Amino acid sequence: MQPPVVNMTDCSFFLRSFKQSKAAVRLKEDMKKIVAVPLNEQKDFTYQKLFGVSLQELERQGLTENGIPAVVWNIVEYLTQHGLTQEGLFRVNGNVKVVEQLRLKFESGVPVELGKDGDVCSAASLLKL
Repeated sequence: MQPPVVNMTDCSFFLRSFKQSKAAVRLKEDMKKIVAVPLNEQKDFTYQKLFGVSLQELERQGLTENGIPAVVWNIVEYLTQHGLTQEGLFRVNGNVKVVEQLRLKFESGVPVELGKDGDVCSAASLLKL
């Protein structure tokens, strides 16, 4: 049995009053992308918030090594190996989209290779979150 697919016209009542807004246009485009993928094809993954969470909570979840979050160990190790010669390492911001993609990968449990998936400035920006 095929899952029901939401038709964009079902959501049009919500967007009618926002026709002129750029945010509404972006929202409409995002909604088109979401409803275009049938529910059975959407990836099922576990999401575990790692950034903006108290250290005690990460400790309770077993996401620390010697009291330091594993994600911090990972980023610091990468920066130690590849970023110490980067001038202005923590002053130069990484690409916002890359930083967000890295954050989502870490939080969804996808293995992250900072050398491939990001760069030194993006890793430093991620550490600042």
